[in-house]
Amino acid sequence: MEQGVIRVPLAPIRCHPDDRAEMVTQGLFGEALEWKVAPDADGWLEIRLSRDGYAGYTDAKLVATGPDAVQAFSGSVEVLHAPLTTVEWEGRPCHLPAGARLPEGLVPPHDNGGQQPVEIAAQFQGAPYLWGGKSILGIDCSGLTQLACGLCGLDIPRDAAQQWRAMQDSTVAFEGLRHGNLVFFHKQDATAITHVGFAWMTEPERPRVLHASGEVRIDPLTPAGIEREGKLSHHWTGATRLPVSAG
Repeated sequence: MEQGVIRVPLAPIRCHPDDRAEMVTQGLFGEALEWKVAPDADGWLEIRLSRDGYAGYTDAKLVATGPDAVQAFSGSVEVLHAPLTTVEWEGRPCHLPAGARLPEGLVPPHDNGGQQPVEIAAQFQGAPYLWGGKSILGIDCSGLTQLACGLCGLDIPRDAAQQWRAMQDSTVAFEGLRHGNLVFFHKQDATAITHVGFAWMTEPERPRVLHASGEVRIDPLTPAGIEREGKLSHHWTGATRLPVSAG
């Protein structure tokens, strides 16, 4: 596969090379990837995002494949942290989401002041839910946790089930929850993880969860799961510590 870089603020990555196919994630501006021409799908690339290994298909027009573009993003980069940042790019304003990458020197260096992933995620409250989304304009549950962790220098897998499997050596009981732990949930099948969020423990006697469900919001958390409008919306599976210190 050849090297490329996302050239638009948000590039939909789909499960099949078709604009009507399900979006499974998004590539952010400046994100490196590997690509090859998708077979029997004119104008589409089969890609693999370099940072988390997520694979899928995207429109070839959304990827810069020339050596100059690849070289420009292969050195030191600055990762944007604000939910949206407007920068001048190629002579026009470009509105870039948190997690986008720019060659070093184009924007001031960012200091997050030691913020933890849960604090980063809280800045996205009110963002609408979007399956496969990874920005303030639309985000899903595992996109929120992955993005917030990534902005603190901690790389975790993309999907909720993948995140759960990756952290099995750091599980904690409900009674041991701490602010910022990852919390995982299922619908009916306890072995099928379908949802993830951050434990919101600013009041330890009143556990809550910060998560993307309809929108990024904070809801009551019980040993049975997430409560919303007096009903159980997600069943409790377990919780984990983040595998390394972030911030």
